[in-house]
Amino acid sequence: MTRKKLYLLFQTFLCSLTAILLSVAALQLYLDGASRQAQGDMFYYMFTRERVISRLQPLIPLFFTSIGFTIAGNILGIQDEDSNRIEHDNQQLRRLSCSPCTSHVHHISAIRCFVMLIAVVMIVAGILNGGLENVLAKGAAICTECVGLG
Repeated sequence: MTRKKLYLLFQTFLCSLTAILLSVAALQLYLDGASRQAQGDMFYYMFTRERVISRLQPLIPLFFTSIGFTIAGNILGIQDEDSNRIEHDNQQLRRLSCSPCTSHVHHISAIRCFVMLIAVVMIVAGILNGGLENVLAKGAAICTECVGLG
């Protein structure tokens, strides 16, 4: 097994583990709040900033490690063989139809990294700004209204 294949497998494992652990943390947060409400504390608000941070804080290193591996793979140009075959086919089509564009792949990787960085910055800014609490409150209100509880 080549280094590239090992890198892609490890990156896939990290991303999958991060997604699973984030889902489990969100589910635990919801179940804790639902059990408190079932015990009679109907005004218990489960999605406060402090509770969300306490659940997600242990996952922050794994989350940023996963993002770092993804960015490093994009910068280094590590891709799956299928991606390379598709890019090779696209390059052959470009040679037949128009002038060759060799820096096209590097521009796309740079754009992807830039968009990912901007997304992470905006998510962190939204959390620090208190937007997480607002979104969760509105989402819970809409969900309870749809079910007919509100």
